[in-house]
Amino acid sequence: MSAPTYKGNVGNLMQHWTLCELLRAAKNHTAGLNYVDAHAMAPYAEVRKDNDGLFSAVLAALPGQGSTYEQAWQRLAADKGPGYPNSAAFVQEIWGGEIPMLLCEVDPDTVVEIESWAANNPSITVYLGRWQERFKSPLPSPSDAGLLAESLTLVSFDPYMVSSRRTGPNAGNIYLQDLHTALTALGQVRGSVLIQLSTYSANDSNPQGAVIASTNALMVSFGFTLAAVVRTNGAMMSLVYERGIAWTAGLLDLPSRFTQWLGGVR
Repeated sequence: MSAPTYKGNVGNLMQHWTLCELLRAAKNHTAGLNYVDAHAMAPYAEVRKDNDGLFSAVLAALPGQGSTYEQAWQRLAADKGPGYPNSAAFVQEIWGGEIPMLLCEVDPDTVVEIESWAANNPSITVYLGRWQERFKSPLPSPSDAGLLAESLTLVSFDPYMVSSRRTGPNAGNIYLQDLHTALTALGQVRGSVLIQLSTYSANDSNPQGAVIASTNALMVSFGFTLAAVVRTNGAMMSLVYERGIAWTAGLLDLPSRFTQWLGGVR
């Protein structure tokens, strides 16, 4: 079995800084969390594929500027050696307790790693296969896991790229048809929902403006509102969407705070 890999670039910084800030804000407003990850990855990947200087600078300076992200990363990395946590590990570290999770992953070796990590938490379900197939069956609502009905469902999508095209050939991308599948499934999830949808490329004629416009049109038709756009450059961004959440005005400054945080990296 090959060692799990991770990018180790500014995209990781964007994705997980944003995720950790969403968790920090949510903890101030809800007691329960129901987590769904469409691209789970390994709980602690060991082999870095990129040589991004900003990522290296944050890693070397942990806990750095003292952000929720950096502090959680430092705790997760303690005694593990070189490597990087996945989103579920950040969620577990920041939220604490036995959080109900649905973790989807296509790689069998990675699923073995996830199942080993999740062995002591019976509230975690691991699905081997494409998330689109799992989303054809009912997704868990917070009350299904014994949480209060007003608990939050947080959903993470971390494809290679979000496309403004209806369909396409790359199984690692999210096209509008895939997004429709996701939103149809989430339409049956009771209670408030927060989505983080990340993209790392504007290739194949997918500038960020076109991606936001096409994504918004579909999201709004399913009752979701764009709460924030956090970006590193013209290629990478995380779109944050909400449904039924009263406190998302507190997320409006996420883009400026991320830019300020990233600018402080040395």
